[in-house]
Amino acid sequence: MYLYKFPQQPKEKGKLFEEGYSPVIAKLSHSFHNPHWSFQYHIHKDQAELAYFSEGEAEYSVNLEVFHVKKGDTLIIDPGNIHSIRSNPDAPISCWTCGIRGFRFFDREQPMSFLPMNRSPHYHAGIHEPVIHAIFQEMEHLYMQKTEDSHRLCSGLAISLAHLYHYIYQNAPVNEALKPVSFVHDILLYINEHYTESIQLKDLERIFHMSADHISHEFKKVYGISPINYAIDRRICEAKWMLINTKDSLVSITRKVGYDNTTHFSDLFLKRVGYMPLKYRELFGVV
Repeated sequence: MYLYKFPQQPKEKGKLFEEGYSPVIAKLSHSFHNPHWSFQYHIHKDQAELAYFSEGEAEYSVNLEVFHVKKGDTLIIDPGNIHSIRSNPDAPISCWTCGIRGFRFFDREQPMSFLPMNRSPHYHAGIHEPVIHAIFQEMEHLYMQKTEDSHRLCSGLAISLAHLYHYIYQNAPVNEALKPVSFVHDILLYINEHYTESIQLKDLERIFHMSADHISHEFKKVYGISPINYAIDRRICEAKWMLINTKDSLVSITRKVGYDNTTHFSDLFLKRVGYMPLKYRELFGVV
């Protein structure tokens, strides 16, 4: 038996977040039971992501550094970091993600910067794994209740999760060298923000004052895909989330991701995902 007594107020130097700048939950996601799950390179400018992997294996890329994640691993993706995921089809990943925004650490100059620049974003949860798993499960349960208290309670748990990740990552390894940022990073940022619009190489040529051939060659060298195919994949990835999580019609989803012709969109979806859109919803939808 034991009895621990805590001080009424923590010391100022013991506080993690500035007054009035504790994290607020922005999103909660859980990807599972999908052997072919993948999400193309994308960026979140207004939130950090705290990810946890409870089953399976996947290849996760953060700023072109590839991490092979497995059960018990965690990842932190700061705002502005380019990241992607591809599940191992033989060991489908179960990936939980909590997006948080509006926070500011006492010891950081840049708002919403979770990791010091030299810390690896990938680390194993160790003995904290059961607690992390339980927090994500409870947030999912609370969200599904859709009560007036759900958002407040989920934000409270997100704050606890942020504290726990901050504690765990104090022991994360240090990256020896950071990869230089290429001009194609800016091109990917632009496409990521405008993928629902019509994007052609001539548009990128005009905006970035470079030849279309040079843009296409360098982009593919860095990201393994042409700019136009990246834009298509980005639309398809967004459509997958809508098919899984909403009851929106196929016509509505088609328009939201930037296409006018549902048949053309369905053909692209089949070619890149392996299922027709509504079949994909039937197999993996949760709504």
